[in-house]
Amino acid sequence: MRITEFAAAAGSRVEGLTEDFEILGITSLDEAQASEVSFVSGDKFLERAMESHASALIVPKNMRIEGRVTIPLSEPWTGVLLLLNHFCPPDAFVFYKGRHASAVIDPTARIEAGVTIAPHVYIGAGAQIGKHSIIGPGCIIGSQCVIGEDCMLDAAVVLAPRTILCNRVIIHPGAVLGADGFKFEVIGGKWTKIPQAGRVIIEDDVEIGANVCIDRASFTETRIGANTKIDNLVQIAHNVRVGADCIIVSQSGIAGSSEIGDGSIVAAQTGIADNLKLGRNVRVMAQSGVKDNIADGEVIAGAPARPFRRAARILAAQAKLPELTREVARLRERIEQLEKLQSQKP
Repeated sequence: MRITEFAAAAGSRVEGLTEDFEILGITSLDEAQASEVSFVSGDKFLERAMESHASALIVPKNMRIEGRVTIPLSEPWTGVLLLLNHFCPPDAFVFYKGRHASAVIDPTARIEAGVTIAPHVYIGAGAQIGKHSIIGPGCIIGSQCVIGEDCMLDAAVVLAPRTILCNRVIIHPGAVLGADGFKFEVIGGKWTKIPQAGRVIIEDDVEIGANVCIDRASFTETRIGANTKIDNLVQIAHNVRVGADCIIVSQSGIAGSSEIGDGSIVAAQTGIADNLKLGRNVRVMAQSGVKDNIADGEVIAGAPARPFRRAARILAAQAKLPELTREVARLRERIEQLEKLQSQKP
């Protein structure tokens, strides 16, 4: 693809071009070389952009960089995506195409046209797999599972029985959906397992990272809303409901029966206690411990989590604790001296 062809495909134009050239790839500002394209997502990268060896830069629509070849776009990431898909198409990461003889498929399973089933897959009784979905090597699809169209399950994904994936769901290696929820109650003086009879439902366009665990519900469903993206190593417990368009970042854990509203972001290593309700468009900062319900649009931080401004003030105060401790010791010593002088007066 030539740079002028790319600009046209992206609905833009090339500014500052003296000679058309064939694009050899797209990469970061620091790594780019001649005939490669890079991108600038904001003003803070301008200095690096000036030093980059890239032959052209994708930039925000109103950005001008003197002396550089640029392709202005209202959303620069659309151009990045276009080039990434050109040089590294999605099927480049597919392990296998077709249906491998080593797969074990129950005769009652219904598999539609164009489905890829890689080596050593197990598909249980009554399972359904929609058109053009990809089941990677070593996956286990339990009985009565439903997988929609154009889904992609990477290697060693496990779907426990009755798990439902809607359309265009992507699941990365090692994820487990529909495992038994962690539910024990004291009966007769000892911890006793309470079976979890529900299921997991994943709506359209959800992406689930490697080694994520999403437990099935006690009686009804654990549900992940459309277009939500879940990073690696996230734990989502039984009965949790995550809304649409949410982001949940690595090593976060959400305890049973909590709800997260549409458009919310849960940053890395956050813990959310059980039976809580987080509103729409909530922002939870990294390493927060959430123990209370959170209203729509709130930004919270800390453990326990508090409104962000208050948490920031507390953090700033904590940084001063060594000096404050020494100051308190000096004041205490001074008070003791004054009290001693006072007691010596006739």
